[in-house]
Amino acid sequence: MKWYRKLYTGESARSKRFRIVSRVKHGRYMKDVFLITLASNPKNLLDIYPGYVFLQPYFQEQDQLILGIALGKDEAFSVAQKIIEDVYGSTGALRIQEYFEPKAERV
Repeated sequence: MKWYRKLYTGESARSKRFRIVSRVKHGRYMKDVFLITLASNPKNLLDIYPGYVFLQPYFQEQDQLILGIALGKDEAFSVAQKIIEDVYGSTGALRIQEYFEPKAERV
């Protein structure tokens, strides 16, 4: 699993981000935590997963880039919107994969 260096965080998750990241890395359950990742399907822009999904061995082994964290589904949609707006504002296009892949950092 890879983490974006400048991890996007929702308002509620900002003060708890180190705790959330630590729990995800160590496979611990977190209520109401959502992770925003690069899309697994090339037709989509982003994927939003509830945090408990990353407890499954399959997701622990995947080399997914986590771009953002949020507390609650509404906040996750806001964080995803912010990511999309930033990419579009910087590039003028919605090429999210190409924008983030070179900036990935393995943790």
